[in-house]
Amino acid sequence: MSQPKFRRPAMLSFEDAEKIEGDEDPAAAAQVAMTSARALLGLADEEFGEDAVEKLVAAIDEEGVDIVADLWERSPEFTLPGALWRLYLLNEWYKRDALKVHERYVEGLNAPFTAGIDDAEPKPEAPDDIEFFDRLENLMRGREFGDLTKLLSDAALVMRIMASGATFGKTWIRTDKDRLANMVTRRAAALVETADELDAAAMRSRSGRLI
Repeated sequence: MSQPKFRRPAMLSFEDAEKIEGDEDPAAAAQVAMTSARALLGLADEEFGEDAVEKLVAAIDEEGVDIVADLWERSPEFTLPGALWRLYLLNEWYKRDALKVHERYVEGLNAPFTAGIDDAEPKPEAPDDIEFFDRLENLMRGREFGDLTKLLSDAALVMRIMASGATFGKTWIRTDKDRLANMVTRRAAALVETADELDAAAMRSRSGRLI
């Protein structure tokens, strides 16, 4: 028996969730977005127990995080599913063209400044991009990835560095029909804006207000 896609908007059993249309109840859709996001982190609760979390994580590991990622797209950036949606897009970008992303990152590392970081502030230590994207992929597969707050902070810094490259100010994705054509990947300024949102999410995570 195949695992359900878990695209329905309620904190219900898999069987009941399959019977509900996703867009008919925005509040329920927001709830299932949060439920699926928490489940990816291995978090159970009274409504969605450990067995259900294990089944969902197993399905994600087998089929890919796409089966739940679409649930997060409409979530505000200051929520867990909203933050995961931004991380998901960054991860998909890397999976599509790892060499190009690496080149942009190196270019940004060699830039005279880092976008969105005051020169008067101590410059944060840049993560190794290969190691960072390994952690990000682990998160997206429901595997051990380390600390969520650090991952969010590192993702924000990675985006700032990529926005700092000398040639990266131009649009990389040129058609609105591209799946990744959105605020996360279109322009350098948009990368900085998304970095700001991920930094805010990291602050909420640090204080226990994201989950």
